Amino acid sequence: MKLRLLVIDDDPDLLLILTDWLQAAGHEVRSAPDGEAGIAALGHTPVDLVLLDVDMPKMDGIQVLKLVSKRWPEVPVVMMTGHGSIRLAVEAMREGATDFVTKPFQHAQLEAAIAQAASRHRLKDEVTRLLGEVSHEIKNLLMPVVSGTDLLEGEISELFHRLPEITAAQAEERHHACSEIIEMLQRASRRLHERTKDIADYVKYCGMPVKFQPCRLAHTAESVMKSLRPMAEQKRLDLHAEGLNLLPTLVGDESRLFSLLYNLVHNAIPEVPAEGSVVIRGSVDEPAECIVLTVQDTGNGMPPEVRDHLFTGHSVSRKAGGTGLGTKIIKDAVELHGGRISVQSQPGQGTIFTIRLPLHPPAAAAGRAPVSL
Repeated sequence: MKLRLLVIDDDPDLLLILTDWLQAAGHEVRSAPDGEAGIAALGHTPVDLVLLDVDMPKMDGIQVLKLVSKRWPEVPVVMMTGHGSIRLAVEAMREGATDFVTKPFQHAQLEAAIAQAASRHRLKDEVTRLLGEVSHEIKNLLMPVVSGTDLLEGEISELFHRLPEITAAQAEERHHACSEIIEMLQRASRRLHERTKDIADYVKYCGMPVKFQPCRLAHTAESVMKSLRPMAEQKRLDLHAEGLNLLPTLVGDESRLFSLLYNLVHNAIPEVPAEGSVVIRGSVDEPAECIVLTVQDTGNGMPPEVRDHLFTGHSVSRKAGGTGLGTKIIKDAVELHGGRISVQSQPGQGTIFTIRLPLHPPAAAAGRAPVSL
């Protein structure tokens, strides 16, 4: 992803080297020889990422960082520091820096910091779009709550005002009107609660630290089924797993793998008629060194316009009026593990999700956290 970068450093040689290297990597780069020039540059042209030296004369990196955090809080800042300035780097992280790299630079270290900033940039755009859609829907959901409350208040006031003279037929009519309004309020409140929960779940997911470690998918799936079995039993569905105990250990982020399976199963259950099933299956593709998971249901299936855009930037929720945030969690978790997900579905013929996960995480993801083997 091409980024607009601003490099602020008082070392002219390093400034030139960094600028040339970053431009060769495909980024649009601007440079500033000190903190004051960097602040002026930020005020002139927006950027996606600032690379900021800690130790500079006049205005040091911490002072620049504080100004950037105050004036442009959406701009991520990566601090650059020598080995003798680690204490200042730690202070910078407290002041809002997103990362720091040490001099002399290792290309891999700098690439990882920029890649993480790019990932956050994409996430910010996606979240902004999704939250814009969700906030619009919440506003629409609140309208019947507000208007229904006013109507109910009017009905009750009229009922009590005319209580001494009201007939049984009129009372029944008023009672019916109040019941309809209450039902409308309950329906809108339930939908509002579901949408708010979707947002809360997604914010929680995004805030979880990435931690790769050996995982047993059988245990993860069992935790998912334990959480969702009451929901499945209420609909008289068969929820079980097949072949997971034979799978080898996978190096992955267990919390995100749980969220992946949880959302797939949770989304499937409402679509499956009574006496149907949702099954999680696992197998190994030895030549590709990956695990193949499927989540298959005997539900209503999906129309092509939903199925074909499910894991794209134009995804449509399976649930009527859904936010699509659960689908975003699934997509993010698969991509974090360097995997792929596909879906087979026809209206009235159920749905099969197929997830292929490498046994070992991609280097970029593994580098975010230590892997304990």
